[in-house]
Amino acid sequence: DTNCSLTVDKYFTKEGELMEGGPDGECWDSCWNYHVWNDVWMSRPDLPPGYGGWQIIDATPQEASGDLFRCGPASVEAVLRGEVGFLHDTPFVFAEVNADICHFQENPESDWGFSRLSLNQYHVGRKIVTKSVGKDDDEGDGDMEDVTALYKNPEGSFAERLAVLNAVKGVPTAQKLYEIKKRETEEVSFDLIEIDHVMFGQPFSVTVHLHNKASRPHQVTAVLSAYSVFYTGVKVHGLKRGQAEFTLHPNQKETVRITVKPEEYVDKLVDHSLVKIYAIASVKDTKQTWSEEDDFQLIKPKLSVEVKGSPKVGQACQANFSFQNPLNNALSNCSFSVEGPGLQRPKVIQYRDVMPNEMVTFSEYFTPKMAGKRKIMASFTSIQLTEVIGSTSVHVTE
Repeated sequence: DTNCSLTVDKYFTKEGELMEGGPDGECWDSCWNYHVWNDVWMSRPDLPPGYGGWQIIDATPQEASGDLFRCGPASVEAVLRGEVGFLHDTPFVFAEVNADICHFQENPESDWGFSRLSLNQYHVGRKIVTKSVGKDDDEGDGDMEDVTALYKNPEGSFAERLAVLNAVKGVPTAQKLYEIKKRETEEVSFDLIEIDHVMFGQPFSVTVHLHNKASRPHQVTAVLSAYSVFYTGVKVHGLKRGQAEFTLHPNQKETVRITVKPEEYVDKLVDHSLVKIYAIASVKDTKQTWSEEDDFQLIKPKLSVEVKGSPKVGQACQANFSFQNPLNNALSNCSFSVEGPGLQRPKVIQYRDVMPNEMVTFSEYFTPKMAGKRKIMASFTSIQLTEVIGSTSVHVTE
């Protein structure tokens, strides 16, 4: 939220293309796929009673505060209640976890040149987690504790909407956006099918279901698109775009879809293999408009790490690493990186080319230098496939 509107604003051309920077080139709102900050426990004598305790501080904020990249301390309780008038950076933190996403599209008939397509209340702040005390899960999310309820009430609940409206009351910029009403008749329903995740190397589809609920036909235009993005939400490459224009007869249901094949995305992905999809539609005669967005991750194979035997200080032991190539083409310029504090200094091992869909097994020896609970971590990289990672914990004895 770069303009303190408590919303993430995105603008589209009449053709359905995302306008980078908005109409004036100064709107760079973005929705990050994940972000990390710290909570600290402190008293807040500068705030009313009840707002002490956990405070949010952020050493790597998305935006500057007072010309410096800093954030907080912002009261977690104030964020929960939508009390954005309290110091420090509370409006910004509130938007990080509970902003609504607004889509606007060029409209020559509008007084300011744009009309609002949609207001998405459910996309931001879906899950807020921290590390569970005393748990360590190398294979999954068993060491993750969900603390979302400390920052916001259940999404869509009366209490959550009340907190949003309470926050809006204190921000004039936000009041203007929330006063914009959708005036058109909505006789056609649209539903973008969300994608949780897709395995790397498999195709995926952007799918929208439509239903004409009226007793008259409607002329519909739909634009579907997919992009590779950084985890900060910044667009990198267009993967595919499709447009359809058709007549939707009374009570007719229809599906529009574009399918993205592996060869259309493999060489266009960036860190974390994230994809953003947009769907925009309009009904010609009623001027009804609709838009939605979703993002998901293409899941890379897991690197299995197994240590043989019982590691002892000063004695060489064997670690096995394995994964399966998910692509139908060979991997070149391959290497493994292995390290583990007290076990193995960082080491890069060059590896041969990997054949299509091959199950790879690789072994490396290391000599533990310190006793106790240790962790060995490894990753595989190649030109075609990167970020194949894995780890395991071991107990080293004297």
